[in-house]
Amino acid sequence: MNLFYSPTSPYARKCRVVAIEKGLAPQLRIIPASPMSNPPELHAANPLGKVPALVLPDGRCIVDSRVICEYLDTQTADPHLIPTDAAARIDCRTREALADGIADAAFQRTMERLRPEPQRSTDWNTRWTSAIRRAVAHFNANIPDRPQPDLGDIALACALAYVDFRHADLGWDADAPALRAWLATMLARPGLAETTPPST
Repeated sequence: MNLFYSPTSPYARKCRVVAIEKGLAPQLRIIPASPMSNPPELHAANPLGKVPALVLPDGRCIVDSRVICEYLDTQTADPHLIPTDAAARIDCRTREALADGIADAAFQRTMERLRPEPQRSTDWNTRWTSAIRRAVAHFNANIPDRPQPDLGDIALACALAYVDFRHADLGWDADAPALRAWLATMLARPGLAETTPPST
C-alpha cells in the first residue's frame, strides 16, 4: 500500500499512527507529497490534490483520513480502533470528528498566516481560535480513559500536537492541564513518537 502524506499533516499522521497501532506499518510505503506543488502522482491518487491518499495494491485509491483509517482498521482483527458496538462506535467517530475539527481550525489559522498581512481576516482568526478553545475545554472535561486508545483518541492527540507545532502561541493548555497530561502520555506511544513532525 502506498500512502501519500505530508510530514506535518495531522490527518496523514493519524493514518500512520493507526497503521503502526494495527501492525500494518511494514506493509505501508510512505510517499512524501507536498500538495501545494501539485505533484501529478498525488493528483492521480486523489483528484482533489490533498493528503493523505492511500493507493491499494490493486490500484484502488482511498482518500480522506477518516476513510483511510476505517479501511486500515479492517485489515487486522486486533486492536479494534473503531468499536464494533453501535453506541461506542458513534461516540468514537464523534470524538474523531471533533478532533479533526480542531485540526481543521488550526490548519486554517496556518494558511491565513501565509496570506499578505493586509489580506488576513481578524474575524476568521478569532472564530477558528474560539473553536479550538471550546473543543479543548470540552475534551479537558471529558478526559479519555481507555487502556487501548481508539481512533477518537488518536485523532485528538494528532490534532493537539498539530496546534502545538504550528500555534504554540495559543497556549491551549493553560486552562486544560488534565488534557495536557493525557497528551504527554499519548505522545509517548510508539505510533505517535515515530511520526513526530520535523521541527520546521
